[in-house]
Amino acid sequence: GRAERFQLMGDLLPWPDQASITILDIGAGYGPVSKFLLDRFPAATCIAQDGSGPMLRQAQQRMAAYGARFLTQQSDLFAPNWLAPAPSTFDAVVSALCLHNLRDFQRISTIYRDIRARLNPGGIFLNLDLVNAPTATLQQHYGRVTEARRSREATARAQADTPEQQTPQTPTHGATQAFPGSLNEHLAALRTAGFLEVDCFWKDLRQALYGGYA
Repeated sequence: GRAERFQLMGDLLPWPDQASITILDIGAGYGPVSKFLLDRFPAATCIAQDGSGPMLRQAQQRMAAYGARFLTQQSDLFAPNWLAPAPSTFDAVVSALCLHNLRDFQRISTIYRDIRARLNPGGIFLNLDLVNAPTATLQQHYGRVTEARRSREATARAQADTPEQQTPQTPTHGATQAFPGSLNEHLAALRTAGFLEVDCFWKDLRQALYGGYA
């Protein structure tokens, strides 16, 4: 599933594969999104931003073969100067399962504005993240579906006699407001930030890929 989402992110970038573009990966972690996009766009450069020094060092080790095409930036997303002055602009900004961890919708909205200010004309911002269910009733349905999926996966593993894998799962919180903002609120914040073409490009319960073009 993750590979399919990364593929969609690559497809949404509006350039040919050989384009020389600059990408910012927010909350890059050990670099899975960066790696996918650098493989997809072999002339691209990617700056991986994260707040964790050890995580970025792991990314540098994993991505050593990419040389100067892969750069890192350690910064705190709550800091006013979280976005380094160089490079001055980006063609694409991406993020995966990061910004919801800030737990602050207003701060995320400010980050959207910071991103928009640094995007080249025709550029794109894509965020694969967790959002609130729009209503308490839908949250109950989302939780029921998620638990049913997990039960099926556990049964399939048992039948295949496969050891259980530690894979990321969407949390099943009881409260509707577990994450900072619903999908509609995030789309509205992107429009307010100045993005021109805004949409949700994929959604599965409370995980969504959304963003906008500059």
